[in-house]
Amino acid sequence: MGAQAMRRHNVALVMELIARDAPVSRVELAKRTGLTKATVSALVAELSGAELVRDLGPEQGGAPGRPAGRLVLDPYGPVALGLQFGGGHIAGVILDLSGRPLARSVRRFDVAGATAPDGVRAARPVLRRLFDEATTAGRLVAGVGIAVGGTVSGGTVSAPPLGWRAVDVRALVAAELRALDLHGLDVVASGEVAAAALAEYQAGAARDWLYVGGEEVVGLAALDPSVRLFGDLGHVPVRRRGAPCPCGGRGCLDQYAGRAAMASAAGVDDPGVARLAGVEEPLAAAVRARNPQALRALDRAAGALADALVPVRALLAPGTIVLGGRLAAFGEPLRGAVARRLAPGLTLRPSKLGADAALRGAAGGVIARVIADPLAWIEG
Repeated sequence: MGAQAMRRHNVALVMELIARDAPVSRVELAKRTGLTKATVSALVAELSGAELVRDLGPEQGGAPGRPAGRLVLDPYGPVALGLQFGGGHIAGVILDLSGRPLARSVRRFDVAGATAPDGVRAARPVLRRLFDEATTAGRLVAGVGIAVGGTVSGGTVSAPPLGWRAVDVRALVAAELRALDLHGLDVVASGEVAAAALAEYQAGAARDWLYVGGEEVVGLAALDPSVRLFGDLGHVPVRRRGAPCPCGGRGCLDQYAGRAAMASAAGVDDPGVARLAGVEEPLAAAVRARNPQALRALDRAAGALADALVPVRALLAPGTIVLGGRLAAFGEPLRGAVARRLAPGLTLRPSKLGADAALRGAAGGVIARVIADPLAWIEG
């Protein structure tokens, strides 16, 4: 490994350990990395100079002797912007390097009823508002992350709930940024389930294995971002002679646990409400009110979801599955009904984050890139 490659590796290693273990001292970093104290101090100085790391100073009431500084990701350093496209809304958020939300904006818009270019163009007011917030606070924006209810492959997005097929959403968002006179920003895209799983991981779910949920789709993803595993669980067949699905199959999970299917079975409207806008899904309200038809629809969905998780468990042997997205919003009635149908030994726990998990994960993807290669940010 050359000198420059070694430097890049060491800077990233120190940055990742600070992100994972903060607050942490230089002495602790030297022990964990195997680097000399002088090398660690030099790397920390470089990261501090770029406003990526901050020394909080010695802890009050610490042990006697030379005080050890406590290093954390700089809460006043660069920020990441997240953007989420849902069927009836566009949402945006600004996160600092530690993942703390600094500003948030939601615009109601019929994305599913518009073309992809028009849907992305409708995000311009959200982008402008958030960049104005960042500029007013004197923050540099490290990049823009995008989350959509679908899959991302080869730089293009397929999001059936939005009517998007092979859409280059990164290029469309980049064009909107240029229209706002914002140039040279990294734009990254991910499916909403993968984004939500990343946010859950960054919020402390590192010991868990899989995330299952979603707002627009029912998907699964590995919580650990180093494991490239995600998929659309909604189109796993769970009923041999089940209802026909728009994908061409029959008996897909989405026909039983998807938002529209559950609402239809419960006899309630499905207006495609945005939970991010603080509006409760009508079915969730009916379940909370103990409406018999809604409870039957919930039990039907729970049975289908449990059946979809049987092969997942057999193939991947997860110890814990985190249930998130709109499915988590049904609380214990759904989680308990699914857990009772699964064999013992598997923990099914609710997500720590609420409706904005995918949105936060979109911005979290930008933060993860800065942490994984801080020199790319430092050197511009």
